[in-house]
Amino acid sequence: MTKQTGWLLLIFFLAPPFSQAQQKLISLATTVRRVVATDPGVLARQAESAAAQTETRRAEAKRLPRLDITTGTGVGKSVDDLANVLLTGLVPVAVTNPHTRSRLASLSLSRPYVVPGASLEDTLYDGGQTAAAIELARLTADKSRVGSKQAREDVAYQAALDYLRLARGQILQRDLEQYAQIAQLAAKALAAQAKVGKIAPTDALVGASKYEAVEAALSNDRDDLRLWSQLLRQLGGFPPDTAFDTRPLEAYLADFPLSPLPEQMEVSKTRAVRDAALDARMAAEQLRSARAARLPQVSFLAEYGFQFSNLLFTFRPGYNVGVEVTYPLFTGRRRSRQIALSQERLIAARLQARKTQEEQAATDEQMAEENRNVGRDLEAAKTSLAQASEVYRLARLKYDQGIESPVDLLKAAELWLKSRQQCLALAQSSLRLRWAVLRSQGQLVTTLEQGVLP
Repeated sequence: MTKQTGWLLLIFFLAPPFSQAQQKLISLATTVRRVVATDPGVLARQAESAAAQTETRRAEAKRLPRLDITTGTGVGKSVDDLANVLLTGLVPVAVTNPHTRSRLASLSLSRPYVVPGASLEDTLYDGGQTAAAIELARLTADKSRVGSKQAREDVAYQAALDYLRLARGQILQRDLEQYAQIAQLAAKALAAQAKVGKIAPTDALVGASKYEAVEAALSNDRDDLRLWSQLLRQLGGFPPDTAFDTRPLEAYLADFPLSPLPEQMEVSKTRAVRDAALDARMAAEQLRSARAARLPQVSFLAEYGFQFSNLLFTFRPGYNVGVEVTYPLFTGRRRSRQIALSQERLIAARLQARKTQEEQAATDEQMAEENRNVGRDLEAAKTSLAQASEVYRLARLKYDQGIESPVDLLKAAELWLKSRQQCLALAQSSLRLRWAVLRSQGQLVTTLEQGVLP
């Protein structure tokens, strides 16, 4: 076998696993879609929303008439006076025929029976209790849908944060590796100078300590990368060998941009404000139901069944049709106190809704101000980074020419690394702030699933 053939076989056997690994690179959009679709908390909220919608349909069914089919069974005995008179012969004419006497005697015996029947009931007027119950069920379903949507936003936000930490860790890993090369170079140079007596041995420890520190930072960063990757796999239920394609996000963060906030931040779209508004409307419907309970109820009733005849000991068909009016004449002030309680709860709910809206407006303004502050800090940090990069470039050039000491090169590299870390942290904070606003507005899942970066 020639050497060239051996290399071809090696590439052939290594190519399938490599291509499979490439296929398992998961983008941010795919991660968010998977997490939202499989998270147990989201699925629980969706089940609650479905249950609330079913409850709404059940409440709406109260407007329909009610038809019942009834039947009863048992054993009964009814003493027939006429049969007793004829049997005892207390009248001039007595029954002496054995067959006739047996029939008369059976009229007073105990025997099983079955009584079928049917009834129809329809509420014509209840003061609005049914309408209030239906509207209350609809509002409850609306609130459940808001909770379900917010659960999707929350889990998508968590997945996006882990993905962002992973992308930041990748960038930081490359920066630390570059700084580690300089630290190692400086440490060797200082050790060589100390060996020949140009510098004190204690001065050589500076380079060694810097190199050890950056190696520890690299190890910590690798551990963080494994941690965030594992958390993402657990969050989305991905296989253990799944890798995440953070390159688009890394390319975006590499320029240290200021992520813009949405142009319109509507307070009414946030979950807290919507929940508070729905609570106020639900309290209003509860008050409406409490007031309706003081009004009379009018119902239509129709019954058809069988009535027992003592004389013939048989069941005869019969029916009953009418209108029933029920009025709460005395309830021990329970209904009036329920109305007062509902009024107090409505006042509290409306005040809470107003308070929540004011707090959310203040929170939105704080986030906008925070974004402006991050923008100013980021501009200053980028200016400092440009200066530090130039200092580092000149220090490396002078060191290569032999006119710069290893200590000065190490200081320039350290300044460059800190400047990049500061810019990266600010860019990350800006993107997190944008995602937080989109989450509060209910737009984060849509934005991330589309794979759109600012």
